Amino acid sequence: MKRRTPRVAAALAVLMLTLAGCGSGGADAPGDGDDGAAPEVELGPLEEYFQQAYGEYDEDQANRDMLRLEEAIAACMAEQGFDYTPMDVASQAGTSMSSDDLDVEWGTREFAEQYGYGITTNPFGDLEEAAPQEEFVDPNADYVEAMSESEREAFYVALSGDQVMPEGDEEFVYDWEQSGCQGRAQHEVYEGGQSDPAIASLEEEMNSVWQRTQEDPRVAEATTTWVSCMGDAGITGLTSVEEASMRISDKSNAVFEEVYNAAPTTEDQVPSEEDMAALEAEVQERIGELTDEEIATAVADAECREEIGYDDTMREVGVELQQEFVDTHREELDAWVEAVTAARS
Repeated sequence: MKRRTPRVAAALAVLMLTLAGCGSGGADAPGDGDDGAAPEVELGPLEEYFQQAYGEYDEDQANRDMLRLEEAIAACMAEQGFDYTPMDVASQAGTSMSSDDLDVEWGTREFAEQYGYGITTNPFGDLEEAAPQEEFVDPNADYVEAMSESEREAFYVALSGDQVMPEGDEEFVYDWEQSGCQGRAQHEVYEGGQSDPAIASLEEEMNSVWQRTQEDPRVAEATTTWVSCMGDAGITGLTSVEEASMRISDKSNAVFEEVYNAAPTTEDQVPSEEDMAALEAEVQERIGELTDEEIATAVADAECREEIGYDDTMREVGVELQQEFVDTHREELDAWVEAVTAARS
């Protein structure tokens, strides 16, 4: 299996969210109001370049990109000898929701007290119930259903590829070249088919800013203090801040895998709608058993971050390293923004 560094868009999205103070903040953190809202934090120097390249979320632009994606998939599948009907993205999208729709701000201590990290809980539950529901319709379902088993397998390999999942502790690294027509289309639409070695090298270095931030001695010291604080709260065995939420996520994913892997998978034993409903009910029941642990962990996380000023330290170090990177690579970053915006237009 080929191993590739994740694309800069995903990596810097994590960087921006973390350094901009979107982690668990406390209600009484400096700069916060009495309502527990996280403070507004200006973008760092490298984040500003990212903002120029990818901009704010635009639903109309997102729908246009998805339409281009579907059309690119159809063209690719035709080259492989298959018919593929592009999905009508706008009609299937339904009602979009964001953290702005919630009654508490995502990442605050108040949010943690109600929803934890939002992994086994659903902060949007009431909003989703109030929103009109439209049944998803796959325009390719009848076409695929009429295929033989071997034809169907070939169709899905052409569509999604056959990238091998790693075994054991080996890290999975997404490779668009091994991800079929969907991977190829995503590369064309969202990455502009970029293959310039200079841009690839710059993106590798941009990705490294997040890793360097985590490895900085000041952040390492704050992390050690946070681990001790979490231990005092009865949450032990952690070595990094990210592990707190990942521990809950891993347990949640394990439930899904255990329940659904036990379902019949052969062509003669396709689960009925009743079977699938029973599996989903079992999943939700077992996921719900993790909610108390999730909320306790998230609240302790928020309180420990606040107590030691972890987010402030991360922000200070991150902005400092961003500025160093921008000062060194300003011309390359200007060219990168131009290339990304041109590819997305």
